[in-house]
Parts: sequence; C-alpha cells; structure tokens
Amino acid sequence: MSAGYLITSITDAVTTRLLQLAEKRLGPAPVTYAWVAAGSQAREEQIAKSDQDNILILADDYIPEEHSKYFSLLARHVCEGLNTCGYIYCPGDMMATNYDWRQPLKVWKKNFNQWIDRPEPEALMLTSVFFDLRCIYGNRSLFQALRDHVSGKTRGNRIFLAHMTRNALSRQPPLGFFRNFVLIKGGEHDHTFDIKLNGIVPIVDLARVYTLAQCSSAINTHDRLDLMESSNAISSDSAGDLHDALEFISNLRIQHQASQVKAGKEMDNFVSPDNLSHVDRKHLKEAFLVIRSMQSVMKSRYQR
Repeated sequence: MSAGYLITSITDAVTTRLLQLAEKRLGPAPVTYAWVAAGSQAREEQIAKSDQDNILILADDYIPEEHSKYFSLLARHVCEGLNTCGYIYCPGDMMATNYDWRQPLKVWKKNFNQWIDRPEPEALMLTSVFFDLRCIYGNRSLFQALRDHVSGKTRGNRIFLAHMTRNALSRQPPLGFFRNFVLIKGGEHDHTFDIKLNGIVPIVDLARVYTLAQCSSAINTHDRLDLMESSNAISSDSAGDLHDALEFISNLRIQHQASQVKAGKEMDNFVSPDNLSHVDRKHLKEAFLVIRSMQSVMKSRYQR
C-alpha cells in the first residue's frame, strides 16, 4: 500500500468528519449535494505537503437566492477546518468556498462542455485538475451523472485529445541532450529542478490522456498505467518502466521533504542533484528517459 494512499485516506476521513460537523451545525442541506475532491486527493496520491482542491456539485433544484448561504457556510466550515489541519488553501482558489466551484449539476455540465469544445490554455489547465475527480461525501449519483456526461463528450474526440496531449507535453523531464540535468539558474531555487512539476506531473498527465482516450473511470495514476497495459496502448515492459519511474521519483520527493522537515525548513519540491547519491542520480536520469520516451509515443499517437 503506497504512502499516497494512506495519507489520502486520512484526508478523506477528516473531510467527511468536517462535513458531518457542518451539517450538525447548520442543519440538513436544503438540496442534495456531492462533495468532490480534485487533483492529488482524487487520485489518492497526496503527500505530507498538500493543498486543497475540491468542488461541490449541487442538485438541479438548487435555488441560489434560497440555498446559496447554506452551501457557502458549509464550504467555509470544511475548507477552514482542512486548512487548520494542515491542508493549506489552494493557491489558485480551486475550492468549494469559491462560488464558481459550487454549482448545480447542469452548470457543471455546461462548464465541461465549454472546456472541451474550446480547449484554450486556461480551459486545458482546468480540465487537467477537474478530470481527476472523486466523490468523498454526499449524493454520489450527482457525481456519476457528471462523469458520464464528460465521458460522452470526450469519447472519440481526437481534436480535444490532441490539445490535451500538447498541454501534457509542455512539461518535460529536466534532462538535457547529453543526459545532464537541466537546472534552474538564479533566484531562490538556483541549481535545482522541480521534481513534482517536471518529474511526477508528466507521468500523471501522460496517464490521464490515455485514460480519456479509453473513456475509463480510472483515477489513480498506477491504475491508469495498468489500464494502458491491459488495453495494449503500451507494452508490459513500458508500463512496468512507468510504474517504477513514478514510484522512484515519488519516493525521492518524500525523502527530500522529510530531510527538510528534519532540518526545520519549509517543505518544497525543488531538489538539487548535489544532494543525491550517485546511484540516485543515475536512476533518476533513467526514470526521466522513460518519461521522455513515452511522451514521444504519445505525441505521435494523439497529435497526428
């Protein structure tokens, strides 16, 4: 069982309890709703330093003038509680406290229609987060209805997949032509690379695109890689290499953050090769080469 799964299980339990306490405090909800996690919590891949990504799907009998205050207070109670427990507010304000992210089902369907039909940069950024959704609490049929609607919109939509692929390929592993690490120069993070943005996210993006192409409901990245293998999208060897690469890079990220905590520093994702052993540097370069190879395959498959 992975560390990400265990940590996410705790987050799910905390979220559920906060929602129960909110309902006890505010009374029964005026219409049914689904509290839905997005991003790493949805994928069950959280680590010690995780921010919040969550939305509310409300039943279509929601009336803003009558019901908005209740759900505003509910969202504030839960998000403030999560922040107090160490799950910091989302820097991009992708939380249910944001009115845009607590909407009735019909509005969510309309939003996804716009993001898929007009895949502009902002829309692609949003879909990268909101294609990773998992219902934590409430009326699961609302969540299922949205997921079925989105699957219908993306099924066979090669133009949208091409845009998603281009967006995914914008994040490359930090490895140069001569297999040297490409590092940040100057500033606060001089001589480091972002192990999350340029190591983990490319694999997550890669798996997401393949899953959308298969119209699968798989959310966890390892589950998505298994799907890629079982559907013959990639070979067993390639799937195994991606599993190993993701596990190795994720473990390095955890080790890096654990050492920061031990040293009394704030956790981040910026790793210096100087702090890695010779063996870890070698394995990390091999992992980055695996990602680069699979990105090349994805580009040829979905951007033709």
